[in-house]
Amino acid sequence: MMAVGWNTIQNIKRIEAMANKMGFEFSPGRDRYIDSGDSIHLVPLGDALPHYRRGAEIFTGSVEDIGTWLEGLLWARNYDEMLRVSNEKKRTEREQTERNKQLMKTIKSGKLVEGPLGYGDDDDIDSDEEDEYDQIPF
Repeated sequence: MMAVGWNTIQNIKRIEAMANKMGFEFSPGRDRYIDSGDSIHLVPLGDALPHYRRGAEIFTGSVEDIGTWLEGLLWARNYDEMLRVSNEKKRTEREQTERNKQLMKTIKSGKLVEGPLGYGDDDDIDSDEEDEYDQIPF
């Protein structure tokens, strides 16, 4: 049995708070057939990340692995902001647009819709727009 000290507990809480701030939460593994041991899974937190299906396992690893992965994701977001490619406002607007598309499709179909709706969907609310890939001659 391994003893867990105060610093380890604080590190786990810090990483969990960082994950929640970025739209993820810790989850046990869903695969009953593979012994995941001490691994923790990151899944989307509610509808915080509408581009992912709810319950999708985004990353799996130890607490240290998840901390490193989240730091890398935060670095990438900061780098995008530095290059003026994206920022928090643009991400929030795009996520709300995706939520609105999912809501419209849910209302139209009567079934809960999760995950990204692409331009290839026949029932997409933007389906009256011409798909740019239809113009490519093959």
